[in-house]
Amino acid sequence: MLLAFCFSVLCRLYWVFWASEFAQFFFNEQLMIVSNDGYAFAEGARDMIAGFHQENDLSYYGSSLSALTYYLYKFTPFSFESIILYMSTFFSSLIVVPLILISREYKCVLMGFIAALLASIANSYYNRTMSGYYDTDMLTITLPMFILFFMVRLLEKKDFFSLIALPFFIGIYLWWYPSSYTLNVSLIGFFFIYILVFYRQEKIFYIAVILSLLTLSNIAWFYQSAMIVLLFALFAFKERYFKFSLIAFLIFATLIFLTFSGGIDPILYQLRFYIFRSDESANLTQTFAYFNVSKTIQETENISLDIFMQRISASVAVFLCSLWGFFWFLKEHKSMILSLPMLFLGFLALKSGLRFTIYAVPIMALGFGFLSIQCLNRIERLKYTPNLNKIKYSCWILLLCFFLFALINFLWLLWKNDFVLDKVSYFRIFVDLYFENSFLFLLLLFAIFTPFIINLLYKKRVRQVQIVSVMGILIFALFFALKHIYEYKIATVFNHNEATLLDDFKNKISREDYIVAWWDYGYPIRYYSDVKTLVDGGKHLGKDNFFPSFVLSKEQRAAANMARLSVEYTEKSFKTPYDDLLQEMMKDYGYNNVDLFLASLEKDDFELKTPKTRDIYLYFPARMASIFSTVASFSYVNLETGEFENNFTFSPASYQGEKDGLIYLSNNILLSNDFRSFMFNDKIYTLNSLIELNSVRQKDYKIIPIDENAIFYLFYIKDTNIPFQFILMDKAMFNSAFVQMFFLSNYDENLFELVVNSNEAKIFKLKI
Repeated sequence: MLLAFCFSVLCRLYWVFWASEFAQFFFNEQLMIVSNDGYAFAEGARDMIAGFHQENDLSYYGSSLSALTYYLYKFTPFSFESIILYMSTFFSSLIVVPLILISREYKCVLMGFIAALLASIANSYYNRTMSGYYDTDMLTITLPMFILFFMVRLLEKKDFFSLIALPFFIGIYLWWYPSSYTLNVSLIGFFFIYILVFYRQEKIFYIAVILSLLTLSNIAWFYQSAMIVLLFALFAFKERYFKFSLIAFLIFATLIFLTFSGGIDPILYQLRFYIFRSDESANLTQTFAYFNVSKTIQETENISLDIFMQRISASVAVFLCSLWGFFWFLKEHKSMILSLPMLFLGFLALKSGLRFTIYAVPIMALGFGFLSIQCLNRIERLKYTPNLNKIKYSCWILLLCFFLFALINFLWLLWKNDFVLDKVSYFRIFVDLYFENSFLFLLLLFAIFTPFIINLLYKKRVRQVQIVSVMGILIFALFFALKHIYEYKIATVFNHNEATLLDDFKNKISREDYIVAWWDYGYPIRYYSDVKTLVDGGKHLGKDNFFPSFVLSKEQRAAANMARLSVEYTEKSFKTPYDDLLQEMMKDYGYNNVDLFLASLEKDDFELKTPKTRDIYLYFPARMASIFSTVASFSYVNLETGEFENNFTFSPASYQGEKDGLIYLSNNILLSNDFRSFMFNDKIYTLNSLIELNSVRQKDYKIIPIDENAIFYLFYIKDTNIPFQFILMDKAMFNSAFVQMFFLSNYDENLFELVVNSNEAKIFKLKI
């Protein structure tokens, strides 16, 4: 366990080693975190340390991760920034513990050790638990694996410790990650079905089901704990009174209690959002058809089969071996049926997005570990084979054939490309081929290791055979995972300048003020500026995102009016809950048609009747240029039909090359080298204007008119702070508040005041 744990920690420290070379990743003399949602928990922990937070500020005050962070800060000597940076490094590495404990129950610790090494750094698990990934994922997989362990241990030993530990860990898991309700129900359900089939006469298992179900009840934890401890004590000391009729009654009564306490509501919500892709906002109101937010979240998008397998087991070959091993494991040990809910949830990624692959990682790793042990056992049996000498020579011939095959492959590569490149380049291509394809890599390892293993068997060096075989298995299992760690060099959520900008800004505003920004930046803004936001990573349904989208992507007058209305009505909704804010606005302003209401916001004579209660600021970061098309989508949808009727264009691109008088851009657009027109899908379009942008901060740009009747504008960006060289947009996007106010510093001084002007972001104060 200690060896596997240290291996996991060291692998996660590689990102810290790499990121430490970049000063822009530091804030308060420590590396910043890499997860947007992490700032929500950081804000909650910060408020817990302060001892208070503002009413209706959406702080995660008292949440599980915030509370754990708070206690670590109180009782350890480490800084707050260091705690949130390294928590995932150490806590996520605890996954090795239940894996090795489970393997010990099956009397095969080496299986668990191999599984622990693979699971701890498999692609999807590493991505969501690496250093700096401050989120609940650090224990979201470890805790259900402990639940699985105590189920297996209870079946094997029928001990009272497992009986009380099982509901305890279910309770901890629910506290840590409330969305685990569905998985917990599935695990308990499979356990109940399993005992009905194989252990229907064992009372202790039925009591385990009852105690576990009580943990799911929607009552205060101390009442819940009292009920569980009381029932456990009665069964432990008065087991003879627990007849099967009484047990059946207790199970039935517990199920009825769970149903009436809303026990199935979390399951229905998860099915609606991730399986049927319905937006919860559509269920809250029948008035408007908002854009479905689940369509814009990468983690909920369908993924290819190759990516699916790589995220679970780091490579396709390892995944297939793991799947084979899991079914073999299932055949030898029927109790592994209990792991199927986690495996099914992981495989749900093929339908509902890559975020679910993480659940299949430890189960598939156990399958690989089991297959590895079976292979080791069969290798050792070869020492009793009388024809071992012939096998040895056959293996050396196999190795020779492999290198002959590799040489032919290399020569074919040269001939195919007509010897255009130098031999060094071809050698690199050849090497990359064998270190990118997991099946060729497996073939390479097989050709190298097999002759040595057979030779050691021939010399009866059994111990060396075991060591070499395990080395080969671990290289095959871990190579692509380690390669992924080396290549997965992601940046922090914000850079130093952005964090400093917002941290300084909190001294100029009130905690009751609002910053209107896109939901991606909601949590970090609240953490650094200690201010309220309209949307964030947890509040971003279609009906929520409509308002910041409208503010950012419409003309300035409409943006200003909507910013004031959305903030004031949001505050009012805390006291008088509304199903739909837009509907309430229309009702108060006397409109029945939503299009007419939204159009009225653009007019100079629109009168704001809503009293001003606080200041509002608009946050325009440079990084938003890369996602602005998605941002605008939420307010360009027809609210009556949910369809896009007024299409728009905002397409960032980088330079790819030039040929025959055409400039090739990364968005598949061919731009004429005189910057007057462009080609897309074999059609030629004239540009209205070319905007040469030298500096966003200094308002250094030049507009070159081309065709006043054309609808497309092209930004040629020379400012190195913008991650694109070109942005093609239509007239609607050109006139949007984001483009005019951020890129061109062209704003209505009667509506806005520029209060922060930097290369990374601009912040405007709303005057109305």
